[in-house]
Order: sequence, then C-alpha cells, then structure tokens
Amino acid sequence: MSILIINPNSSVSVTETLKEILDPAPDVTYSFFTAPPEGPLEINSYSTEITSAAVCLEALKPVLGQHDAFLVACYSDHPLIYALREHTDKPVLGIFHASVLQAMALGVGKFAIVTTAKVWEHKLDEGVTAFLGSHKNYAGTFSSGLGVLELHDAPQDIVNDRLGQAATRAVNNGAKVLLLGCAGMSGMEEAIQSSVPSGIRVIDSVVAGCEILVGVLRTTNAIARD
Repeated sequence: MSILIINPNSSVSVTETLKEILDPAPDVTYSFFTAPPEGPLEINSYSTEITSAAVCLEALKPVLGQHDAFLVACYSDHPLIYALREHTDKPVLGIFHASVLQAMALGVGKFAIVTTAKVWEHKLDEGVTAFLGSHKNYAGTFSSGLGVLELHDAPQDIVNDRLGQAATRAVNNGAKVLLLGCAGMSGMEEAIQSSVPSGIRVIDSVVAGCEILVGVLRTTNAIARD
C-alpha cells in the first residue's frame, strides 16, 4: 500500500520533518510531495490556500496513478482535498478532518486545537462548524502565535513555551483531547504533553491521517478479496 503525503506549502523543512517521524507498517510505503517553489512557503489565508491548491494539483496529476491514497498535510479544510477528489476515486484525506475524527472516536470529552498563528483560530472554528455543525465537544482553537517556519527555526525552548501556553489555555477551557493543528507541529506531542496534566490526550494530526488511510485501504483490500 502506497500513501502519498502531500505538503502543500513549499517549505522543504516541513516535509523533511515528516519523513523523520513517520514510521509506516511493513506493508505500507509513505512517499512525500512538497509544493513546487512557486507555491507559498506558509499557508495562512484563503488566498494562499487557493494558490497552494492550484500549484500542487498540476504537479500531482501525473502521479495519481502511482499511489493508493493521498494525505493533504495542511491543517485546514484545504481546497486541494476536493480538487484531488475530482481527479481520482482513491481515498483523499486532510489532516484536519483526520484529527477531529480521531478525537470524536476517543469519546473522552471536549477536544481543542493547538495551532500556530492567531489567524487560524477563526478559520478553524469555521472549519469545525462546517465539518461537525455546532458541537458541544469542541472547546475551541488556541494559537501559539508562531508561524509554521518558526516551529523549526525559533529556539526550541521558546517553541515549547509558546505551545505549552496554548495547550494550557485549551485545557483550562475544558479540553480533554488536544489536536496538533499544524503539520509542522508533528512530532511535538511530548512537549505539549509535558505542559498539561496527565490524562490529557494529544493527537498528532499527520499520524492520525496516516492511520485512518491505512485502515481504509486494508478494509477496501479485504472486501476486494472476499
């Protein structure tokens, strides 16, 4: 089974981090795609989402036949998800939707999103409402004030402190599950976990997306064999 993990911004450092932390099962292969250089370095608005989707779609069309599923590693209701579904009948999933689905499946109480820049608070509030409707188990989105590139370029103690502060605000607002609201935060769950009380669950959104797609492919393959 081959899953293509798509970084729809042009920051190679984000892709390299994902390569380092993701550990596929023996029967699964992860391949990686980074947006071409003309794509945005960071996605932080509707316009950068649209630019990202347009640039990536053209580059991805030739490789759609080479993979069994596709994960869009931008924490938003990214238009590339829907554009890809127009060009393939294979599974396409975004990490935002994957993490929310996993939080709901846990069923342990309210979930909240810990994210980067403040602009994402309103955008992700809208995204949750569009995905779930008005939901009593959503405790809100809490920003660290860091950009996606700062997650890797800023001193680690500053990054950990900012993420910890955002996580603490989320827990104080009733969250029992924290979702890592940026692909660039993948692998940082321990830093967040250490800043909140024990018993709080932390979900890496990229890992959640991979796990869901692997499950879908295994189920599909099992049905095909019957």
